[in-house]
Amino acid sequence: MPGPKLDRALVLHVAKLASLSLSEGEADRFAGELARIVAYVEQLDAVDTADVAPTAHVLLDRMPLRTDVLVPCLSHEDALSQAPQVEGGGFAVPTFVE
Repeated sequence: MPGPKLDRALVLHVAKLASLSLSEGEADRFAGELARIVAYVEQLDAVDTADVAPTAHVLLDRMPLRTDVLVPCLSHEDALSQAPQVEGGGFAVPTFVE
């Protein structure tokens, strides 16, 4: 089922809905670009993927995961030692929400 014709008028209408201002040249250019994008998506939609197993990531087999290793971290005192201001055992920051 073909969608609406992607012409200059439709591009200008969508631009108005999105509060965008486009020149006449931009509207013509975007109409052509959007028509090519929609044609490509329609071409992809025609591909039979019924026997293709879903994947979470196309490079999953090439993405080795490292094991989690616990390493020592800064002590509370060391973490706060370089803070410009400390208050109540934490970093003091200016109030920005009433």
